[in-house]
Amino acid sequence: MLDLATLTISITALVVSLVLTLRQIRLASGGNHLPVVLDAFRETRSPAWFEAQKYVLNELTAEHTPDYGYRGLPERARAHAGAVGLFFDDLGKLVAHDVIDQSLVIGAYGTGIVRLWDVLAPYVYTERREYGFHFWIYFEDLAARTAAEGPDAVYADLHLRSRPPRQEPGEVGATGS
Repeated sequence: MLDLATLTISITALVVSLVLTLRQIRLASGGNHLPVVLDAFRETRSPAWFEAQKYVLNELTAEHTPDYGYRGLPERARAHAGAVGLFFDDLGKLVAHDVIDQSLVIGAYGTGIVRLWDVLAPYVYTERREYGFHFWIYFEDLAARTAAEGPDAVYADLHLRSRPPRQEPGEVGATGS
């Protein structure tokens, strides 16, 4: 009986040690990628990023057909499309290779990834047909992952909470005490 208790304690200690070691490895790995994630967030808060995103969503298809692909776009259009496409392609690489968690990216950028992909996809597919390589394949994968999971699922998994401002009846903007 004593041998069984000793064996049980030893196995429990081994399992706990293994779990803690794996957690420590995961935390250490995430720490190495923090600068990459912070740079990505910083990039998408610049005025140039907002201008590129706005152009792709609101003007690109009205001004240029996808018949000549990405390379066939005039310089301004190509610069805006490139800023968006290259960013999400690089971010998609990090997600696909498990460098950063996809839920972090999907939670941060949401359905904007899918909307931007949907606008750029015809240009990308023309580019692939013309030149025969996997142009922005990681961006496409990221858009597919985002469409499949969606930010609402990410927020639910994280158990994110809300706290609307407290208002007294008849008082607009009151926060209460």
